[in-house]
Amino acid sequence: MRATHQHLFQDAFEWAGQTRREGNFQGVKAADLSGIERPMHFAPYERTDERLNALGEQLRQENNLKGLPTVEAFAERAAYYFDHYNHVHAFREGNGRTLQATFSELAYQAGYQIDFSKEHPQLNPARDQGIVALHGIQHKDRDLAALRELLTRNTTPLPGPDAEAARHPNQACSLSDGPTPAVRQIEQLRELVAAAPAMQQLVAGLDYRRNQRADALLTQVLDIDRNPRQEVAQHGTGLRQLLEEVVQDKRFQDPDSQQEAARFGAALAALQPPAHKLAVEAPSVPAKLAGPSSTTSFVQAAKQLVEGLEVQGYPGPADSLLRAVKAVEKSSYLGGANLHAVSEALTRAEKIPALVETAASVRSAGRSLQEAQRSQGPATKSSNQHVEGPER
Repeated sequence: MRATHQHLFQDAFEWAGQTRREGNFQGVKAADLSGIERPMHFAPYERTDERLNALGEQLRQENNLKGLPTVEAFAERAAYYFDHYNHVHAFREGNGRTLQATFSELAYQAGYQIDFSKEHPQLNPARDQGIVALHGIQHKDRDLAALRELLTRNTTPLPGPDAEAARHPNQACSLSDGPTPAVRQIEQLRELVAAAPAMQQLVAGLDYRRNQRADALLTQVLDIDRNPRQEVAQHGTGLRQLLEEVVQDKRFQDPDSQQEAARFGAALAALQPPAHKLAVEAPSVPAKLAGPSSTTSFVQAAKQLVEGLEVQGYPGPADSLLRAVKAVEKSSYLGGANLHAVSEALTRAEKIPALVETAASVRSAGRSLQEAQRSQGPATKSSNQHVEGPER
């Protein structure tokens, strides 16, 4: 994409081929949708290159959309990626033309030809629907319907043996486990930002501080989009409290308001899901005191899981787990909010094949540590109840 942008605009812009990140250029503009007044917030410029790389890696895993034997199959996946790359909005200007050129080449290598000129006036509204995302992450196919149908109408199979070979199903590489962890987090962040405007309108009706609180909500959401690891921890509690205030308000009991509030809550929970208690099995051997051995085993296993979560694209749970581990390392006590942070990390990790074994080690070490704690009686918890950690 850099090379395409540089080639197209080398005579127009000094910064041709440079992403928004290099220019610290914010990305927000009004959607080209009749009757809908909502801004489109593109990816934060600080994350432009990171998200391009994440999408490129996932696209590579799908063999750059080769092996899709029908126009409909190709258009569906092309619409998915076109929407994601459009949301990144990699450049300060010229994103539309760069995307068209890039996807024309992508289609050619996959055995197809896309003619963007046939319905060009319809392209902007179709792609803007994907950014505004009125229907939410659970119904993303509806938000991408116009773009998918436009691509279907204007895509044709290329003739010749090379094109036929590129379309042959033996070239296909589907994502059996869905999006990669990095792209999954991108989608979760997009959902939170897309749900924010409707939530702002509800917050604006709460009290005399309506404008300030509504503006603050958007600022906090955009902070989370920019740096989810730190900002979910900082703003999550306040946003959940504000959400609860809206849900309980008598003025917002209509189905539409409740649905928008539920959508925002689900988007927030996806980035920091509720914690679950560790499942503690009855000890099969006499319990030991929570000494250096059980604590060290837990800390070592948990730190390995922190690294794994970060690599897999889950910085939020990784950060919470690391703070909990540091607290346990000081106190040899696992409980309260620290226990919740461990449980949250395990819930995430056990769904990731690469982390299943590490998660099992952490769970086993956590049980051993808890067994040792129980053998000491209630005094352990009492003496450590003020230990610093996530609970502070």
